[in-house]
Amino acid sequence: MFQLPETTEARLTSVTNRVERHGDDEHPAVSLGISIDAANTVLDRIDPHIREALYKPVDRQDSLPGVEPSTPVLRCNSFDKHTLTTSHEGWTLEVDEGIDESTPLVFGGCKIDKFVVEAKQGGSIVLRFRVSTSDVDADRLGKLAMHIGQAIWIRLSGPDPNAEAIDGSTEAFAADYPDATDLFARAHDTGHDEGGPIEDEPPSATEETSRPRTRTARGREATRKALEAGMAEYLSSTQGA
Repeated sequence: MFQLPETTEARLTSVTNRVERHGDDEHPAVSLGISIDAANTVLDRIDPHIREALYKPVDRQDSLPGVEPSTPVLRCNSFDKHTLTTSHEGWTLEVDEGIDESTPLVFGGCKIDKFVVEAKQGGSIVLRFRVSTSDVDADRLGKLAMHIGQAIWIRLSGPDPNAEAIDGSTEAFAADYPDATDLFARAHDTGHDEGGPIEDEPPSATEETSRPRTRTARGREATRKALEAGMAEYLSSTQGA
């Protein structure tokens, strides 16, 4: 899994503005061309077999116990570049405009693909790849565009494998939103009076309509906001009727 958790010097080779369609909506997006010069060992982060396919150790190289032999020698000098099929989604890109920048530009929901390896004799490589995201705004796009062809410092990280996973059952939803049923009941005047039976009550807002799934804290917050927005819209329409 390709990641760059440490701050890495890179070159921003291109910034391409485009539009992404999310359902019926169009959102601004950007594709970034990034190039890094690195030791061939960085290939192990993509696939541990790539380096041994392109490189080999020095002939008659002495090996040390517990130490992997270096691989500086190209197996074949007849290739120019190697295109990889590797692709990751959901990555986070952090961009420092300078080595001493304290607040990086952060882009979430990134797709990393279009990997190209230029293998060099001696064990160094040029690794090029594309980063695409719709997590952009005019300010960050403008800052990126000012650095085309220049050095930047980046970090790439995948999704947090320890992210909180929440039970998506009816019981869990009811625990998260204990007042959801009451809100809808009052709005529809379903007879939530003291001591009185409830007749023809509409389906509970917590009724499951799909198979169980996990929800994150961000998902719970989004659902809460949607409930509030829907309630406000309903009350507004009934008052204006």
